[in-house]
Amino acid sequence: MTDSQIIGRIKITGDLVLESPLLIGDGAGETSDNFKDIHVLKNQDGVPFIPGTSICGVLREDFSGSEVFKKLFGDAEEFQSAIQIEDIALSGGEIISRDGVKIDGLTGTGVDGGKYDYEAVERGANGELRMLINLRGCHFSEIDKIKKTVAEILGKLENGIRLGALTSKGFGLAKVKSLNAEFYDFTKKADVIAWLTDKPASDKISPVTQNISADTKNFIVDAKFKFNSSFIIRNYEITAEDKEKNISAVSLKSLKDFVIPGTSLKGIFRHRAEYIFQKLRLNANLLNNLMGYSEGEEKIKSRFIVSESYIEPENFSEVEHARNKIDRFTGGTLLGALFKTKPVYQKSDAPTLKIHFEITDAKTFEAGLAIFLLRDLWLGKVAIGGEKCIGRGTVTGISAEINFNGVTYKLGENGKIIDGNADKLSKIAESVKNWGESK
Repeated sequence: MTDSQIIGRIKITGDLVLESPLLIGDGAGETSDNFKDIHVLKNQDGVPFIPGTSICGVLREDFSGSEVFKKLFGDAEEFQSAIQIEDIALSGGEIISRDGVKIDGLTGTGVDGGKYDYEAVERGANGELRMLINLRGCHFSEIDKIKKTVAEILGKLENGIRLGALTSKGFGLAKVKSLNAEFYDFTKKADVIAWLTDKPASDKISPVTQNISADTKNFIVDAKFKFNSSFIIRNYEITAEDKEKNISAVSLKSLKDFVIPGTSLKGIFRHRAEYIFQKLRLNANLLNNLMGYSEGEEKIKSRFIVSESYIEPENFSEVEHARNKIDRFTGGTLLGALFKTKPVYQKSDAPTLKIHFEITDAKTFEAGLAIFLLRDLWLGKVAIGGEKCIGRGTVTGISAEINFNGVTYKLGENGKIIDGNADKLSKIAESVKNWGESK
């Protein structure tokens, strides 16, 4: 047996489903027939797709610590990659538009020229995952380790991976369902025949899923809130019926649900973190190593990850609200400045908003900051969405679960800790004052 001789194959298939919008850009920028700043990558038939390289890149980063990493993913010197992943054409998802604006951290207002818009593939789109691992003679002595790593890869795919751009702001979450992984051992005649005749292999590999709350390196929050009154995440793409009523903006939706975009939540948390730093007389630039930074060619990847929040519409009512723009000098209304929006009002005290955020490889002082961010949102000190100046977007915390350093803390009514050591959690929160001085 030579090192290059193929001794077996592992075939993996499954149905990849987008759990949140996906943005993989085509790099074209604004064109004469598409004025969006970023366009979705499409194949020659105009169908959006996920390049196999995107999935392989994510798995390569996640499993870089594996014992058999080089032999599976390859390196520049000794091994070629054993993994092949086909491009995934997506169906069942529409191309949606989102927009954003760069916010001045000091004033909380938009930066001049910081407005941009982009396309994305809506959640719910799906496509077939086809992955092949070619096993050669150089893998023979480590087959069991490779199968173990493949089982962990399957668990990762089943639990969810993040693809494309804006992943720290809730985009690109994809899960693979109906996973099937078969190991064809070419030292066995039956498996050779099964491979050639496209029959199932005798040996199947099952996913091994890691409980993310058990990862002591990460700080994880899952919290539930209710809206105190109303909110609006402005969407200016309105129906003909709303246009006839002179409504200029409605609240953004994802499929049938109202949505609080991850971009909005991340912006809220960052702005509040800068406010906290200002009060503690800390340099806000220290946040770059946590929340990311991009200016020209200088880039720092964010470790603060926020999920999009989808809100079922049953407990809400959309209400037309007419307003006038006021002349700040006279105090009177400006001529022709009447406008209407359609905010969303919560009808009950039910916990309708779920927020998930986490810090990967969290330091204690970073966890402390996150606790303060949760507290300020819980107490209604920060608001979500637009029209904050007239009281929209404040929420009240109902319950929360915090996982850090292998310990779970549960919060109930009025923020009371109902599970976990309250003093220990307080000490973690207080560590933010000594940013950078503890681990």
